Amino acid sequence: MEKHLTWTPEEDAKLKELSGTGTYAEIARVLTDQFNIEITSEAVRKRTKKLGISTKAPPLDYKTTTEILADGSHKSDKLLRMSEEQSKDVNYLLKAHGYDRDTWELVNARNNIWNVYSKQDGVQTLYSSKITVKPKTKNFTIDDIKEIVSDLMENYKPPLYEPVRYADDGKLLEVNMSDLHLNKMGYKDGEYNHEQAEKIFFFILNDILTRTENISFEKILFIWSHDFFNVDNLAKATTGGTPQDTTTRFADMYKQGKRMLIQGIDLLRRFAPVETIQVGANHDRLTSYTMSEVLEAWFRNDDRVKIDNDPLSRKYIKYGRNLIGFSHGDKEKSRLGKLVPIEARKDWGETLYSEIHAGHLHSEQAVKEENGVIVRYLSSPSGTDNWHYESGYVGSVRKVQSFIWDKERGLLDILHTPIIPRELIEVGNSGNMEGCRGV
Repeated sequence: MEKHLTWTPEEDAKLKELSGTGTYAEIARVLTDQFNIEITSEAVRKRTKKLGISTKAPPLDYKTTTEILADGSHKSDKLLRMSEEQSKDVNYLLKAHGYDRDTWELVNARNNIWNVYSKQDGVQTLYSSKITVKPKTKNFTIDDIKEIVSDLMENYKPPLYEPVRYADDGKLLEVNMSDLHLNKMGYKDGEYNHEQAEKIFFFILNDILTRTENISFEKILFIWSHDFFNVDNLAKATTGGTPQDTTTRFADMYKQGKRMLIQGIDLLRRFAPVETIQVGANHDRLTSYTMSEVLEAWFRNDDRVKIDNDPLSRKYIKYGRNLIGFSHGDKEKSRLGKLVPIEARKDWGETLYSEIHAGHLHSEQAVKEENGVIVRYLSSPSGTDNWHYESGYVGSVRKVQSFIWDKERGLLDILHTPIIPRELIEVGNSGNMEGCRGV
């Protein structure tokens, strides 16, 4: 390696950038590696003295740490070079510690002087900077709502048609799409993202409508709000504040989900009147509720669509001699089946067949019957995220279960729609019926 003889403008610029970040020997090693020429610590010392850019190097033994607390807040401890004014600037501190001010807010900050040293452009101060931040919980502004409504009114034209399989004495089709987790990021490339979630959503609807093409329905019961969305706020966290890996911004997720649900309901109501039931869940309790309000406003003049947007976490539907309950199932545990005859006492006494359908566990659990109530935990069509993968929660069969109910004879059939890679690639154009036979 050649010996260093003269300083070039590029070397001087890099020296100024590195000054104050380490000892002369450490800076010399960095310069030697970058410019591929032997620069000694003595050469660095003389040059910095001549340029007047540094007289004292700060210590490099500061330990940078980040801590994630149980409530979703973060603590960050860093060594920062900043002015006294910057040490009092909230936005500067958030940015310097790597937090987006649009999604995080400062709880407290403490900045202690760690070292002071001189440079060509004046005295520089290193601070031991410790901050605590928490995710912002604000979801929408008036402008956000106006944008969503404007987009709906200007860009969506619902098709005009009458149901083609409707019959007063027909059956009830329950399409229960639990735990889609729109906007979830899979633990590896190609595992799961918002685009795959949309393809899966429409594949499931097309598959069910195709396989029931010879059946007339009195009503279609569309259950979608069991963690349809993966996050519940701008901080990309669940309702309880647990951070999630996502593939799009919150606003983009909301708009995509709005379009998918409107198109999905339009698709289903081609075959029979549709009723949807909003059931709060642990990932998207607020977001799914506001989406139910959007759907109610959108279909307000359509007597073939009924939106149940009551915020209760458990709902019950009476259909002939059937009593069907719905809950996300993340809170009740073993009490779920016992609640049916208490909360739906009148309908319980007037029916013969009772079931309650839950999600949350992302897998089909052993069916449990107690006091005549069948409890079913349903599968999920979503992929595996990083937390579930690292925790070893892998291997569940990805599928959706749909149910065909007869008014007098109870549950007749359960349709399973498995999700496999071929279906992700070949099927699922948004909102149309491509791939659905007999339509």
